[in-house]
Amino acid sequence: MGNDSCKSGKVRYNCLANPNNLRDDDYTRLFYCNPVACIEFLIQQPVIREDMSYAPAMEINDAEEHINSEVK
Repeated sequence: MGNDSCKSGKVRYNCLANPNNLRDDDYTRLFYCNPVACIEFLIQQPVIREDMSYAPAMEINDAEEHINSEVK
C-alpha cells in the first residue's frame, strides 16, 4: 500500500483541560488508513485470492445443526 497510505492526526482526550493553555503533550498522535483502500489492496493479492469468499456457506456446528457461516 505504500508509505503514503496511512495518515496521522492529533487527538486531545482530556476535554477538561483549559483550551487556552494547551501543551503539545496534551495530544496523542493517531494513525489511520482508508478502509476501502485496505480492502482493495487485499483483494488484489494473488496469494489470498483463492481463499476469499463473498457469500455465506452452509456449515454444520458441533450440535450437527445446519448454519450459514459469515462472509469471510
